[in-house]
Amino acid sequence: MKTRIIVSILLVLAIASVAQAASQKDLQAFIGTWSCTGIAFASEMGPEHPTSATVTGRWTLGGKWLLMRYTEVKTSKNPKPFDVAGYWMYDDAQNKFIAVSADNMGGYATTESDSGWSGDEFVFTGSGHMGTMVMNGRDVFTRSGKSTIKHRFEMQDPSGNWKKLDEETCKKQ
Repeated sequence: MKTRIIVSILLVLAIASVAQAASQKDLQAFIGTWSCTGIAFASEMGPEHPTSATVTGRWTLGGKWLLMRYTEVKTSKNPKPFDVAGYWMYDDAQNKFIAVSADNMGGYATTESDSGWSGDEFVFTGSGHMGTMVMNGRDVFTRSGKSTIKHRFEMQDPSGNWKKLDEETCKKQ
């Protein structure tokens, strides 16, 4: 009887480990160093301006979390460049991807993705906080082959419509 229980427990742990590994594998596409160019659209956050950034993605904390770092370049048209660090993982208990992030403007967000990649699109949706402002936002990543990922960030307005705040194209280095 004890042997059956132990074997059952080991089997459940092995299956859970394989399921997490398969889910974490969805995040593998983001690993590496990326060069990004794009545009931040005019909004409550500031005037429209071009952006240029470096993104790095690497496994951290024992390979359980993907650390994503987005760092814009300071220019005359972008005097206050955006810098954000995000941690992504697959949460086995909720059967979804989660992301937490913090930025150099004092903002933070908690978002999730129920499906991970759906075709060539990966979407995180959740709440963001900056100062007294709270908003629903979503990050949409679209891959094109192994070396290009497009990203856009959208904010939900009070009527429920999504407004694009920025978009960029990132090429793997």
